[in-house]
Amino acid sequence: MSTLVNCPKCRVEIESDSYYCDQCGVELYICPQCHVFGKGKRCTQCGQPLVSAANQVVSPVHPSTSSVNSSASSVSPASSEPEKTMRPGVSVPPLPVRLVCSAAGIRLGLGNGAVIGRRKGDYVSAFASQGYVSGTHARLQKSASGQWEIVDLDSTNGTFVNGNRLSPNVPAVFSIGDIVRIANLDFKVE
Repeated sequence: MSTLVNCPKCRVEIESDSYYCDQCGVELYICPQCHVFGKGKRCTQCGQPLVSAANQVVSPVHPSTSSVNSSASSVSPASSEPEKTMRPGVSVPPLPVRLVCSAAGIRLGLGNGAVIGRRKGDYVSAFASQGYVSGTHARLQKSASGQWEIVDLDSTNGTFVNGNRLSPNVPAVFSIGDIVRIANLDFKVE
């Protein structure tokens, strides 16, 4: 069993024997001398060049006190999909897990086939008081390749991905960092 350390990029706790962060997907680099994760080209403790964790065979990494972040919280959604084996050196971007509208205080966990609407759907409680959202506004779904998509269900005030209005009933892919607008509400994809 490996110990837990914090990802140098997103600060989420991950296992110390990881080659990539489970949450943000960044390739992990390690100091061959200090055996701590780092970002950049050199270790901040000893100055040695960092090497890819996938190419480095070392004993388990021990977390340094500087990498502990007690305020970080991680969310690990349950998945019924089988684990996929990756080849070393191949980086797969992480999949989105939620849509967050800070202005309205709405956080939506993504569900395949979930309908967004003011009167019908899986998130009625979040949208019931949102007058610009249609009764059945949009649908979330996974494509055949496993990417998340949103489909506008012929809504009145539209669905947008990064400012581009969607045509009704035409799926549009979205990724982490994108902005999905549902009527007048902007959601950041996380």
